[in-house]
Amino acid sequence: MLTLVAACLLATRAPEPCDGGHCHGDLPPRVEAIVDHAWAEWQAQQAEKPVQQTPFQITPQHKKDLDADAELGKKYAEIVDKELKPTEHAEFQERLDRISAEIVTIANSKRVEVSWGDGRLNPFKYTFKVVKGDEVNAFSLPGGYIYFFDGLMKYVETDHELAGVIAHEISHASFRHIATLQRERSKVQAFTIPLILISLFAGGGSGADVAAGAQLFEQAVGSGWSERAELAADWGAVQYLVESPYDPTGILTFMERLARDERLGPNYVLGILRTHPPSRERAVRMTARMGQLNIPVRRSVATTSFRVVVKEVDGGASLKFNNVVLVTLAGEDAVARGKVAAATLNDFFDRVPALFDVRAAGGRVEGYRRPLLELSPVDAALAGVSREELANTTVRQIQRGIYSLAYRVWDY
Repeated sequence: MLTLVAACLLATRAPEPCDGGHCHGDLPPRVEAIVDHAWAEWQAQQAEKPVQQTPFQITPQHKKDLDADAELGKKYAEIVDKELKPTEHAEFQERLDRISAEIVTIANSKRVEVSWGDGRLNPFKYTFKVVKGDEVNAFSLPGGYIYFFDGLMKYVETDHELAGVIAHEISHASFRHIATLQRERSKVQAFTIPLILISLFAGGGSGADVAAGAQLFEQAVGSGWSERAELAADWGAVQYLVESPYDPTGILTFMERLARDERLGPNYVLGILRTHPPSRERAVRMTARMGQLNIPVRRSVATTSFRVVVKEVDGGASLKFNNVVLVTLAGEDAVARGKVAAATLNDFFDRVPALFDVRAAGGRVEGYRRPLLELSPVDAALAGVSREELANTTVRQIQRGIYSLAYRVWDY
């Protein structure tokens, strides 16, 4: 069933094998119906309201509208809280609270460029909760009530990626995309949506009922979020993250990993992204926007998968990239040399090089014809080969890393 939620960036893993009659995948039918019903009621309230055009202050009517959103969201949050159990991972909730608080402070105080939606500053008192569930998913209710499943908290690789997801969701809420979408639809739909959802609540919501209701719902509201809403939320998230300690690249790498998982189907499905999956166009526009702000794309910062790390081993230190050992350095200074080389290699990988951009030059490894790594006789002795042979082997390992990187990022 198509869910009008603010988490349009997110995805759901393929259903796990059924356990006790419950299959992981999309939101549980009752919870999904609650969320849909909440947004439908909210949309009906918004249908007749004029759009205020006072971008620099909150008028009494504006505040009244925001308060109504918060009140409605609270009502449905109380229902959802009875359906879903809070996470047993206290560290997940702490992490979400810590990062979301930083992004909310920015979103509620900084007016940013809105390419589509309500361009006013629309502050909310956001509530973030982590709930049990293996789904890589999240959903939101009107007024800033946002839920994350355990599966999503496990899926993000760094705080930068989680901050990107949070900032994207907050952008949907802050730009009031639901209200904007509603204004572009007929008034008839504003009254049709609640009737369809009420029919879903009747009869306990069996699988057949939910499927039939989903078809009617999709016919009533079309495809849900528009591409313009997604692009606007991407751009809003970048602007919020620029003001934060987090790297905007996290939004891009999160989408890239979702797209990679989709390509691995049928083991993966996108859930709430099935009408608006992460797209190449979104990625291209996001990187272009980042370029306008002189923000480099640094996957080595935003992810752990594509970051060269140094690991101490017997006799020296290994450099690893995406679980591939590039080379093992030897000697008392192996760790220090490794850290210097890791920084250089991360910059190299962040540029998404081609296989031919790396080469061996004697006992040296070069990238873009500049030094990446100088191998010593001690390194060669540890490997039991000559420096030239070790350099050639290291080049082949780096090319393996380049290949794995190219497979998982967007082809610009």
